[in-house]
Amino acid sequence: MLLETFPLPRAAGARPCSPERFWAGSRYRGTVPGIDVKNSVAQALDEMEAGGGFYTALECESDGRPAGSLVVFKDPWYRSRRRADVACFGLVTAGDARALEALLDEASNVARRHGCAALRGPVNPPRSLLGYGILASGFDRPIMAGTSINTRSEAIPFQELASAGYFDSCDRYYNLSQDFPKTAAYISTFELDRNFRVVNPDLANLGDLPGKVAALMNETLGYRADYSWTSGERLAAQARMYKLVPGGEQLMAFFFDGDVLAGGVIMQPDWFQVLRGEPVTTIVGDIYMLAPAYQGRRLFMNCSEYSMRVLRRRDTRYYEHASVHEGTAAVLSSVKNGYAEIVRESRVYEVGV
Repeated sequence: MLLETFPLPRAAGARPCSPERFWAGSRYRGTVPGIDVKNSVAQALDEMEAGGGFYTALECESDGRPAGSLVVFKDPWYRSRRRADVACFGLVTAGDARALEALLDEASNVARRHGCAALRGPVNPPRSLLGYGILASGFDRPIMAGTSINTRSEAIPFQELASAGYFDSCDRYYNLSQDFPKTAAYISTFELDRNFRVVNPDLANLGDLPGKVAALMNETLGYRADYSWTSGERLAAQARMYKLVPGGEQLMAFFFDGDVLAGGVIMQPDWFQVLRGEPVTTIVGDIYMLAPAYQGRRLFMNCSEYSMRVLRRRDTRYYEHASVHEGTAAVLSSVKNGYAEIVRESRVYEVGV
């Protein structure tokens, strides 16, 4: 890991730091009780670099003391609204807005030297564990994998820079808690199409399913402000992780119209529980996807019905829909109509480099 240091404005200066020093000053060192994320982070960053990306860890000092750190990186699979020339920053520790600004200024310089046109974040590798965005509300909610983790005070430097006009744009993401009885009653008023064949993956023999799912995901989700492009090989590797979860194949369901993949549901276990060897009682509702030809045909209701049935069967104790973009009209209409409520908000910022 390349580690660069630089002084803050009016700071006493900077000194070279080792990767160990980076982690020593990082709040992510102890963010999740009982979980050491360092190895997972290192593996994610190394895979990016091996695939043609880069990563650089930055630390700043003030009055001879560590004042903040972050990692700036280019994930070859990452897209923002289908743009590929975007770098990300994440794993941010910043004592105040001055430290955060200095870190982001240098991160922008690094991104520009690597030919990137924009810098977005926080995006925390690996996202399946540490999520993305800086949490702006919902601080009282439990920690779970795939959702950003920070305190109210750790969000203040971002809010201050945003108020000062430092960032070019901001995307808001919401986590939702669903009112299952009300949703079920609403679904019961429709005549759902029962002609779809529902397929749970055979985790021992995935066949050509990962390739079909990857094509559908890239086609229907690639427009998102923050999206990791995928492939059959990548999805197959991720699916094999579900073997660690009893009944894990039920967390993924794909709707087929004959041989045509029409849509799907992908939920995630709380990987922190998996890593601790605990029973999985927390489920993250991650992805609903519909092929364009099936949008508007209430297949979304089939997806929601399926999720509720599986969650009841598993006796799930906690569930959230995670990282729903503020522009996702179909899902956010459920909030307007009282079928779900926003329980967390996180923000991803962008600045041109």
